[in-house]
Amino acid sequence: MNRAFRALMQGATLIAAAKNRYFKEGDAGLSLDAGGFVAALEYATGKEALVIGKPSSTFYHLAVSSMGLDAEEVLMVGDDIEADIKGAQDAGLQAALVKTGKFTENDLHKSITPNLILEDVTVLARYFT
Repeated sequence: MNRAFRALMQGATLIAAAKNRYFKEGDAGLSLDAGGFVAALEYATGKEALVIGKPSSTFYHLAVSSMGLDAEEVLMVGDDIEADIKGAQDAGLQAALVKTGKFTENDLHKSITPNLILEDVTVLARYFT
């Protein structure tokens, strides 16, 4: 962290793949993700990270474009209420929250409303058949 901090203080650009808070690590439960480290470097240096992955709208638009579709034609399915659901919705996509992976019931009490809430991805088929 100090090496990154020093480089940033000498003019380097802070680029982050994502700013997720946590991820699910197999059966071990939730683990700290990159977001805490990115936030620490942003705070310490006063620089804002350029996020090149989720929840960046640019990330979602590139994915949609690569499929030859428009944002409103795409449903993104994810287990992260902030990076997946809010990120996709901010980019103009529909978003389905799946209650597997790193989902917690607390996610449903945030000010983010998924277009669909799925127990798992297997129930997705019933919405499109």
